Amino acid sequence: MIAPAVAAVVAAIALAGTAQAIPDQGTPEFDVYMQGLAKNGYNLNPDTAWRVAHQACIGGIPGYIGLELAAQGVIGPGAQERVFDVARKYACPVQ
Repeated sequence: MIAPAVAAVVAAIALAGTAQAIPDQGTPEFDVYMQGLAKNGYNLNPDTAWRVAHQACIGGIPGYIGLELAAQGVIGPGAQERVFDVARKYACPVQ
């Protein structure tokens, strides 16, 4: 019973450090990311842009990111993956 609890704590600590790597809204890094999205033709609202960055860099965001993107004009074959590629370029930390 203790091993799963220890594994969960270790995973939470590891993911907490990674989650801090995504730029927060209102920071200069997030502004650069938003400019990168705009340069590539994606005008997303900041909340959706943050969720896209989280999904692209870390993965595992529950919800309807695909529907959010479609509602904001990101439609067509491969469009979602192209947005994720832009997010990886501008928002993901350098490994």
